[in-house]
Order: sequence, then C-alpha cells, then structure tokens
Amino acid sequence: MVAPFVFPEVEWDFRLEQVRSINTSDHKYGLVLPGLGWVIWRRKEDLPEDLIFHVNYLGVDEPTFNFNF
Repeated sequence: MVAPFVFPEVEWDFRLEQVRSINTSDHKYGLVLPGLGWVIWRRKEDLPEDLIFHVNYLGVDEPTFNFNF
C-alpha cells in the first residue's frame, strides 16, 4: 500500500487530468480476504449513477456501491 508513495515526484494520481479513479486490491499484500479492495473517484460525477444501489435503511436513503465476485 505504500509503494506508490515512496517516490512523490512520480505523478500517477489525481495530479494527472486524465485520472478519474484510483483503485487498490489489498488481497495482493497477503493475509487479507481475496475480495478486499477500494476505489475512489476524483469527483462524484465520475461514478455513474447506474452503479449506485439505493437502500432504505431505518427510513433513510443510503446510497451504496460495491462489487462481490
């Protein structure tokens, strides 16, 4: 998880205009469940609304986004 941050002068992140999302798969680091990973988007608009699932939890709309495979 720290490898991308060892050389801060290398631009690989949101400093590049074309980068819309960044994801990581933690299961590659060992002793972690195979399906574990994260993704972040530059802006809310970069995540398509079609991928968001709305759940009514205790009377409140809770938007969620997750994959399970």
